[in-house]
Amino acid sequence: MKTGDCRIRLGGLKLWLCLCVLALPGVAGRVIAATEDGKRQVFKLREVSVFEQSEESFLRGQSGQTQDQPFEEVKSYPGFASIKPVYGSVRFAADYGQTNGGLLFYFAMDESKGTGKGYDRLYFDLNRDLDLRNDPVVMPQQHPQDRASLRYSDVKQQVIFDLLGINFDFGPAGSRPVQIMPRLLVSVSDKVEYKQVTFVRTRLYEGEIKLGGDRYQARLGEDYLIRGRLDHPGTALTLSPKEGGSQIYWWGGDRLMAVHKAHGRFYTVSASPTGDQVTVRPYQGDLGTFMVGPGGRTTTNLSVRGSLEAKALAVPVGGDLEGGSPKPAARCELPVGDYLPNYITVEFGRLRIEISHNYHSDGKPRDRAGHEWVYGMTVRKDQPYVLDFSNKPDVMFASPARDQRYKPGDSIEVKAVLVDPKLDFMIRGLEDTTRPKATPESRGSKFSLDPKVLITRANGEKVAEGVMPFG
Repeated sequence: MKTGDCRIRLGGLKLWLCLCVLALPGVAGRVIAATEDGKRQVFKLREVSVFEQSEESFLRGQSGQTQDQPFEEVKSYPGFASIKPVYGSVRFAADYGQTNGGLLFYFAMDESKGTGKGYDRLYFDLNRDLDLRNDPVVMPQQHPQDRASLRYSDVKQQVIFDLLGINFDFGPAGSRPVQIMPRLLVSVSDKVEYKQVTFVRTRLYEGEIKLGGDRYQARLGEDYLIRGRLDHPGTALTLSPKEGGSQIYWWGGDRLMAVHKAHGRFYTVSASPTGDQVTVRPYQGDLGTFMVGPGGRTTTNLSVRGSLEAKALAVPVGGDLEGGSPKPAARCELPVGDYLPNYITVEFGRLRIEISHNYHSDGKPRDRAGHEWVYGMTVRKDQPYVLDFSNKPDVMFASPARDQRYKPGDSIEVKAVLVDPKLDFMIRGLEDTTRPKATPESRGSKFSLDPKVLITRANGEKVAEGVMPFG
């Protein structure tokens, strides 16, 4: 999910608020099997280079953790020529936010010509013995693919390293290597230098598939998480209409877990662990109704668009797709299940409300701290789920932590999040659609109802005040 950070400085305090598809014979993607009733279709995909296709998302890669000090877990590092080596780690074959399990690798980067001369050596603990001295040194590519480099304006140095072959467990297909490209970005912002190391899976699978008779170009691969096998619900799957039109785009719609709607029916897509084929099945389960209601208020003009997410599937919410995304609708049918809001926009009378799941916890920004996700939007066959904003919202402080103490002169970063405490979702935006934007700084085409914030001392003395924008 995309998120936005908004920071303002008030009286020395830093404030932040996140209110937050039959193909012709001989064409890759042809149908290779189908059930007798013709409902299940299996499509063959071909392996291609990630640098020779049009999807930018497959080029961003999984980020590793970097720091200025050695990791205590590493037994031995090589001798460095630089006094500022980059120490890092990356965990593959794990889910987002997982802090254990999967495959943990440590690495380091050195400047062989001396400090400040540019990073040009990668030491990667490929055998995972916690000794970075006994693995081959990874060198920069002399002639990297043009699309391997990222085009950012603040990049001071960018290094594309030679490819790594990392073995992953593919289940029934056994263990096999996956080709991964390490990339270092050194950037400068406000005179502060940042180092980011990303790892890009260099191959993906593409071909033509059908959803409800409509033909799509499908691309199956990995973008910001590398798990190896490609049958995980979170694997990236992008679908672009072959007859023209926009790529399917709603939050979660570019994942294997997405449930797609075509010509009044829902379809699910699964993949083989190796990614060389995908299977499209019509959804056979029960459907229920999701709708927006006034909650006892005299409110009209009710609609919703966006997507919801269950533990292993994501569904579009609203009307038919237009431009790749659902159109606003007051109600819609969805597969029965328990959901949380992935990202939805609700028209509620004069208000436009943007909502997403809450990925913060008390005192920990962008950290659930082990808390279970709340799938509180329960869609049932015999009873519609009505989103009516009847729960009283609350303010969660993602920072500072409760009872955290500061010394005089410390700078305090306040991260306040407006949440529904029962459904555990964030209010990401709130606009008055009847009023034009007041200033050039107002977000969107309507008037954003950014909250006014006043910070006082215990004795009532005002410390800072101002407007804190939504995320």
